[in-house]
Amino acid sequence: MYPDKKPTITFDLKENRVAGNNSCNQYFGKLQGDGNKINFKDAKMGMTMMAFPGEGENIFMRTLEKIDSYSISEDGKTLNFIMGDIAMMRFEKVSIDSHNSQNSIDWQGTYKGITPCADCEGIETEITLNENLSYVMKTKYLGKRDGKIFEEKGNFVCDKSGGSITLKGLKDRLSNYKVGENRLIQLDMNGNIISGALAEKYVLAK
Repeated sequence: MYPDKKPTITFDLKENRVAGNNSCNQYFGKLQGDGNKINFKDAKMGMTMMAFPGEGENIFMRTLEKIDSYSISEDGKTLNFIMGDIAMMRFEKVSIDSHNSQNSIDWQGTYKGITPCADCEGIETEITLNENLSYVMKTKYLGKRDGKIFEEKGNFVCDKSGGSITLKGLKDRLSNYKVGENRLIQLDMNGNIISGALAEKYVLAK
């Protein structure tokens, strides 16, 4: 069912959050538990929306919603998810030795900068990325249009590596960004980093 990538799950007890990969997309939500009881059905799960073949992703998410308790092996290395008295899932504890931008960088927040403009002094740009994978983009064309601020809202999706995002709903405009530590780097129409003398102008800082 999962020939290419096994599902993962990570718990953040400090923030009371749960996140992981369902073999295809990233998922995340609020951790709800009491003792050995756990509830994913009411966790208000969010998820990236990339398309993948097969039913593994859907089966994993549907099964997760049915889990109502868990157990951990004596050595602390095996986590069992249980529905009633039936063990439905088993996870093995692993050491994380590699990360992608989505699970290792605090990407949520507001990024600002002034990007190049063909017929004005620059585009004052502000992009806010929210935990539910929605965005708010505000732009102001310096030196024209009476200083009017344009606001656009929508959702964004992450690529398979989690290292870049695409702002959905922006037509005929650059909408791809590489996610870095406290910055967004605007990419060209082909998803490549823009080089040249103006390269630094395409970086938005958090």
